Amino acid sequence: MDPAEDKNLDYQQGTISTVELHDSIRRETSLHPGGSGSVGLSVIVVAALILIFGGGHLFSTSNGFRDSIYVSENYVPAPRPSIGGDDAGAAQVAWIDKWMSEGKKVYNNCIACHQASGLGIPGQFPPLVGSEWVDGGTKRLGAILLHGINGPFKVGGQTYNQLMPAWNNLNDEKLAQVITYIRREFGSLPEGEDGVVTTEMMKAAREEFKSQTVPYTEAELLAIPADAQLSGAKVNPETGEPL
Repeated sequence: MDPAEDKNLDYQQGTISTVELHDSIRRETSLHPGGSGSVGLSVIVVAALILIFGGGHLFSTSNGFRDSIYVSENYVPAPRPSIGGDDAGAAQVAWIDKWMSEGKKVYNNCIACHQASGLGIPGQFPPLVGSEWVDGGTKRLGAILLHGINGPFKVGGQTYNQLMPAWNNLNDEKLAQVITYIRREFGSLPEGEDGVVTTEMMKAAREEFKSQTVPYTEAELLAIPADAQLSGAKVNPETGEPL
């Protein structure tokens, strides 16, 4: 494009005066500056009506914004879907099953030595399966758990010379649970014996053996009759209630 076309030749040649130029500019319709202007009355009226009628409708249908709008007066919840079987019976678990489950958790502290199988490690840690300290009465085993045993001692005819530490830092309930688990899981119980040890029994054992301050020796434990039982009432394995 020729640069001459971008020039106002009339102005540059002096054929138009400055006054005429300004007059023509003043005759142009001015634009409203941004951000200013007026809203029509009709718009304001329509907006007000929307607010009035909309707010009135919302309030009339909201029940004062109370939560009763979500539940009608005659509402009856639908029954829970069945997952099959007798739900009530499935929810009931025998007391002994829960007691054994908790005992197994406590036994996790013993696995490193006696193993999950209860067979121990030959020549290092004695087995619980077939052990004369597990079979028979509960008093010897309760004494061992409370105060430990220091070798040498025999298990199944084999001599072990280790120290089993006391576990009396556990409360009576946990001790009762783990002894029950050991006896029922690994023991060979006499006929008619359920192998259950209760919290009450361990509480009595803690009191009975409180004078013992060091781990037992084999001779001290053998002084306790092999069939001696911890003091306390037996319980119903299904309910846990005293017989």
